[in-house]
Amino acid sequence: MKDVKKGVLKKEVVTQRMVVTAVVIAFAFATLIAPVAASVKPATQTITSYGQDFTVNYDNITIRLDGNKSSVIVGQVIQFYNATGNASGKVTLTGISTGITGEIRYSDASGRIDTSGMKTGDYNATGEPGTGCNETTISIGETAMELKLKKGTTTVTSIPQGTRITVKFTSSLDPNDGVTLKVTDPGGNIMRTNPADGTVFDKVNVSHVTDLEINTAGWELGTYKFQISTEDEYARGLRKESDEVKLEIVSPELKLKAAKTELVVSEKVKLTVTGVSDRNISINVTKGGEYAYFEGGISDNPASTQIGNFPDRIDADGKREYVVYFVERIGTYTVKVRDLDSAVEDSVDISVSKKKVTFTMPNTCMIGADLVVNGTANTGKTVDIAIENRIVKVDVAIDTKGKFEVKLPTPATAGTSVEGAIKIKAFIDGNFSLEQDVRDEEDDGSFMVLMTTGTLTAESSTTLVPPGDSFTLSGIAPGKTVDVFIAGPKGGGGRGMNTANSDVYGLPHGIIYEAESVSSDFTWSVEIDVQEDADTGTYLVFVLSPGRNGIYDGIGDDDLLNGLKTKYFGGDLSRLAGKTQEQINATLWDATIGTAGSDDYMKKITIKVGTAEVKLYSLADIDIGSDLLVTGTSNREGHSIIVKVKGPVDLGTKFATVENGKFKAMFSTSEALTGEYTIEADDGEGHMAITTVNIITPVRTLASPTPAPTNSSVSTIPHEVPESTPTIQSPTMQPPTIQPENSSASTLLQLPVPGFEVVLVIIAVLTVYLLVCRTGKRKG
Repeated sequence: MKDVKKGVLKKEVVTQRMVVTAVVIAFAFATLIAPVAASVKPATQTITSYGQDFTVNYDNITIRLDGNKSSVIVGQVIQFYNATGNASGKVTLTGISTGITGEIRYSDASGRIDTSGMKTGDYNATGEPGTGCNETTISIGETAMELKLKKGTTTVTSIPQGTRITVKFTSSLDPNDGVTLKVTDPGGNIMRTNPADGTVFDKVNVSHVTDLEINTAGWELGTYKFQISTEDEYARGLRKESDEVKLEIVSPELKLKAAKTELVVSEKVKLTVTGVSDRNISINVTKGGEYAYFEGGISDNPASTQIGNFPDRIDADGKREYVVYFVERIGTYTVKVRDLDSAVEDSVDISVSKKKVTFTMPNTCMIGADLVVNGTANTGKTVDIAIENRIVKVDVAIDTKGKFEVKLPTPATAGTSVEGAIKIKAFIDGNFSLEQDVRDEEDDGSFMVLMTTGTLTAESSTTLVPPGDSFTLSGIAPGKTVDVFIAGPKGGGGRGMNTANSDVYGLPHGIIYEAESVSSDFTWSVEIDVQEDADTGTYLVFVLSPGRNGIYDGIGDDDLLNGLKTKYFGGDLSRLAGKTQEQINATLWDATIGTAGSDDYMKKITIKVGTAEVKLYSLADIDIGSDLLVTGTSNREGHSIIVKVKGPVDLGTKFATVENGKFKAMFSTSEALTGEYTIEADDGEGHMAITTVNIITPVRTLASPTPAPTNSSVSTIPHEVPESTPTIQSPTMQPPTIQPENSSASTLLQLPVPGFEVVLVIIAVLTVYLLVCRTGKRKG
């Protein structure tokens, strides 16, 4: 019989004696029985890869359905035969294990099936009736592929160049399954063979890579990637790969590197030694070694703490890592590593400086606000903070960038309740306790801060706000918050600026309230909305802040509304509805600054709610080239008015601020053309006034006899009749000898203009003169 493919994992095993017997029977009964081997491929084949022969499997696993249980790996391709080794025809696999019971898969008509995607477990394989197939159990399982790189018994991830390592590959694959050891160099290139000795990596078998020794002589320095994957055409159809393993090839020279070369006292640093594996070495810190501590049990440090020096041995991976820190002494340390077998040395210098905290905080702080202590530290995980030699905060975290920050409430924090300079100290990784006295301890940084009582200011963005608009209150304050209390024209009654706000705080509709936080630079700001149907008139705005004790002295509470409600209104703030502005003012004064010894703060300002007005004065004609002065009035005190002049030429736009109810803007007419110009004044919020002015050519007249003196005078004051939108009035005409205020900036000089008759007389005289001169020459 020819090469009969052997079944794997409990397939039919044919002994040599049975093979001989089978051959004899085959020859004797050649006419009666077809040879079984005629329909079965050989179990293995030989391939050549880079000049080396390897015995590998085919692209499938052959199984006879003879009733004997067989096992395969999920992903392999099965070729079924009947019990005698002939064609099986179509085969049905029916799941019988828990979880797959009743699941059915079919082979193709030739008995071939790919098990990829099938669930693991036992299946019954049956053929079509009359095909000679016996019911056979097929067990489909998984395989694990594990790849390790070792030197001796040690798994390595880094080795010196030239070191020999062993590939340790374990799996349930057949030794003849075809695989590739994929080695990728630092440049991303696939190494098909080993450049050191020609060992083949590509298209080999499992037995070749199971304990393969690799020589790294001459390999490029850097990181390599290793992975084993099956070749399905030589691994019975299986496509699978192992995890990827990385290996760093380092210089075989003895090297010492420090993760950092600039440290602070007590800061730990990692030292890395690379060199030939299994060499004996020594670590020695020269010049101040008594201050160098290698803490026991950390990284590759000896089990017990060593000071200054110790011996060691390089690992199989050609690397050792140590951790060292330096105490007390400031300066430069030299750390040396020495190969005791070859006397080769390497060293690194490490500079050690003092621990240091640098503060970046403001140098003043108002009592009542938070004292924000922040800065940077050049080492450590936490800082402890002391004020006037007393620890007030411990374990303030230092972030990865060396920054730290903590807010200390004043005057509650010790040392912050009195005006004057205080000294803040910081201790890196101080390990102190709260309130501990540190006057005899050396700090890592200090800073002086001036504590002040501060002040309260308040101002409004406008003095007049139309209904439906808003305005902003702002200022500076010493505490954490300011209370804003606004009473309407009718006190607590009527409709105030924002009744929705009133409802939130249980206040009558004539009053609104806001509590606004004070920023770290002691500024505050709040926007107030005025509803469309708010009462017009003057509103009284109170801005309040408690003093250093953090409470309002007259009510003994830091909550203004709660204190007012409890002390003055029997727990019901709606009773403020019957109070006038004067009465509300008296109540707030009594609750705060009116109390004996109080250091509370209160500021008052007034805001008018009403329709905004913008008006322009009428303008007389002006001569071209003169300056055009536009004036007007507005009740929007402090607001900017946008003034535009347009006509035959656009004379531009100016911004004029309302001061004492008036505004003005000057325009040049030097580039203008004569004609009518429209002047527009707008507050930017829809309130506008429009008027016109004529720019004319200067009038020139002939000289006239000297007029008789007159005692009458003509006023040069402009007609102060403001114009407002929507009415546009005609410009007021003035006699030509009068210069209006809104016209030329200087009085025109009325000069006589010579007539045409004078020109004729001059020409006649010149003609006579020329004739006389000509006659005289002839006579002479």
